[in-house]
Amino acid sequence: MSLRVGIDYLPAVTHWPGVGRYARELVRALVRLDEAPLLSLFEFGAEARTIGEPAIGLEGFEARYRRRSVRLPRRALHAVHALTGLGADSLAGHVPIFHRILLDSPSVARAVQTLAVGELPPRDSSADHKLGTALTELDHLFVASRHAERELHERYGISTDRIHFVSLGCDHWRRDLPIFGAPTGKPDLIVLGAIREERRQLEILRAFEELEARGIVGRLVLVGGGPHSDSFRAALDRSPAREAVDWIDSPVEADLPRLVSEASVLVHLSRGEETAVTPLEAFSFGTAVLTNPGGAFEEALGTAAHYFDSSSDVDVTELVKSIELAVETAPDEGLRAKRQAIAAEYTWEASARRTARIWREIATGC
Repeated sequence: MSLRVGIDYLPAVTHWPGVGRYARELVRALVRLDEAPLLSLFEFGAEARTIGEPAIGLEGFEARYRRRSVRLPRRALHAVHALTGLGADSLAGHVPIFHRILLDSPSVARAVQTLAVGELPPRDSSADHKLGTALTELDHLFVASRHAERELHERYGISTDRIHFVSLGCDHWRRDLPIFGAPTGKPDLIVLGAIREERRQLEILRAFEELEARGIVGRLVLVGGGPHSDSFRAALDRSPAREAVDWIDSPVEADLPRLVSEASVLVHLSRGEETAVTPLEAFSFGTAVLTNPGGAFEEALGTAAHYFDSSSDVDVTELVKSIELAVETAPDEGLRAKRQAIAAEYTWEASARRTARIWREIATGC
């Protein structure tokens, strides 16, 4: 009998980046495996399904999945679970394994629960303590870096036999942009992600002002909105380099591969991420990357990336130096080829095969 797995698929059809992309690309790769598990795609929720074909990539593979879509608020599922004991696993066809995309939703009754952990909060924060409590209630955790594997064990005391290393793919953007070339003209910088203090967009803007004034870079492209958009907008309005800044606060997913492939350097200052997917997406085009040292980033990117520690107060002068070095090495064809070779090792097919293999091992042990 084929292995049956339920997957919380609602994020895949409602949310373009992050966990939405993970769910979408994982399922897309799973249904293409020679020995694909039978997937029950659980879409319980009131959100509008804004993502369909060809983006989800399931056309022609209908025999390998069942979509179970109910347009009711998820809190109704919690009520059903409280009253009847039925959970998402029951409503998904009584699957023995349910793969969560979100930590706290939906309610699952009896199935073995797996979850991919892609981000960790600062140590000893309230979010850290909350996450530790929630993770202990799950059966198996997937991580995309050895650093995350160690963190889950050391921080929360989770036994290593419940933690499974599964690298993620980064080949989706190159698949969606089959023809691309090296950046031309004066180098551009690109920054992806919501406008948040920890992503240091204000400091990146100040560094760009100096680099643009010196003629080292041409444009800064920022992609993302977020809770700190107002303060960033005020700083941008006052900036002497504002005419050289493109801020896309409502990004279109289909535009991102082109934007990243055309840039010289991705500046990705981010803390807490336990996957290197975003820098690897840039590497897939040969684009240079400046990011934080240590953790998942340095583990995956090695010496092919440039590093700047933004974990404490940022010295803009030092940030300028780091960006300038990344810009200088960006067009080197040998380095571009090295970046692409690293990215080529991270495919969604390999991720799906590893994921399916772990599920089979879990099912055998049940």
